[in-house]
Amino acid sequence: MVVADGQRAWREHGRTWLWSVAAALLLAGAVLVVTDVLRSLHLMTDQLGTVSQHLSSLDSMDRKLDGITAMQKRLDTVDAHLGGMQATLARTNAKLDTANRSLDTAIGHLSSTERKLGDMDGQLKGMSGEMRGVGSSLAAMRGDIHTMVHKIDGSFLFRGVK
Repeated sequence: MVVADGQRAWREHGRTWLWSVAAALLLAGAVLVVTDVLRSLHLMTDQLGTVSQHLSSLDSMDRKLDGITAMQKRLDTVDAHLGGMQATLARTNAKLDTANRSLDTAIGHLSSTERKLGDMDGQLKGMSGEMRGVGSSLAAMRGDIHTMVHKIDGSFLFRGVK
């Protein structure tokens, strides 16, 4: 029985050793897993710090974007005013085009009138020259007319006509 007890003790010792090795491996695996989890948590903490810094910079960008949104609203208002001004300028331009056409027509009429006045001026100059000629002829005839009037006054034929 001692041999059987020795074998049994040896078997139990082998099982205990086996369980000890399994427990040591399990403990080593658990330590490795816990170490890996702690390392991952440490990396995550560092990354969270970096993300927090990036979010802080994004907050300033968000404030700037809010400012840009307000500027966009003002630009939209200015654009609406410019659109109204463009319509007004288009109407004014159409009126100016009409006025230009009227002025072009008036200039055409004035040019025609100027030509006609130039023709009349030439005719009047010609008539003025003719009138001077008639005036000098009358001046030359004045003496003759005066003489004829005296002769007629002295003529017996015209004495009773008066």
